[in-house]
Amino acid sequence: MHPPLNDDELDELDDLLLSRHMPRYAMDITMLDGFCAALVLHPQPAVPDEYLRWIWDSERGEDAPGFASPQHAGRALELIMRHYASVSQAIREDSYEPLFYLMPQDDGSNFFDAEGWACGFILATSLFAEPWDTLFEERADLVAPMELLGTERGWEILEQSGDERRATQEAYESIADSVALIYEHLNAPRKTDVTVGIFGIRSTAGRDEVCPCGSGKLFRDCCGVPRTLH
Repeated sequence: MHPPLNDDELDELDDLLLSRHMPRYAMDITMLDGFCAALVLHPQPAVPDEYLRWIWDSERGEDAPGFASPQHAGRALELIMRHYASVSQAIREDSYEPLFYLMPQDDGSNFFDAEGWACGFILATSLFAEPWDTLFEERADLVAPMELLGTERGWEILEQSGDERRATQEAYESIADSVALIYEHLNAPRKTDVTVGIFGIRSTAGRDEVCPCGSGKLFRDCCGVPRTLH
């Protein structure tokens, strides 16, 4: 098995995806990471022909890159495939850490931007419907952080939370746990009885119970609403 990408290779892949050779809506490295995570979690492995076109063009899956040479194309595919493989291995070994962009703040603190990651994840779930449609309908609590950060509905909830910055931070801090719980649920659904809820709260809220995000609405009318891309 090829080794996971090191920091220099991750930067190389990100630069390549953002280069002039790529279509306008090519994924960046963090969106690619979220996209790969959702692909890996799907019980049926996707083949490259099914998903590469969405990496090149995340809007329509139609525009292709204009690689400078066959070697350039080969290097791009090598880096993407190695990253996909490393995400797969990390999720199976319960050691997955999502890639987020670090955003230094004026007060000297750091803030992680997970929106691109979540959008990549949500995109993959919309392309390969099952078991995602069933999971979003019956166990939306498992994917709450992804919905909060990757859908228009989720950002409305964050904006109404009373402390958007804190709520956003708690959502992205819940993503790694959510990935592990989704993997467990899809591989052994009867064993999963504790889930990560909105803002990292441990919850087993049903669709007819009050949503744990604090909105006061029923879960089915709040974070259980079917997803839309952000």
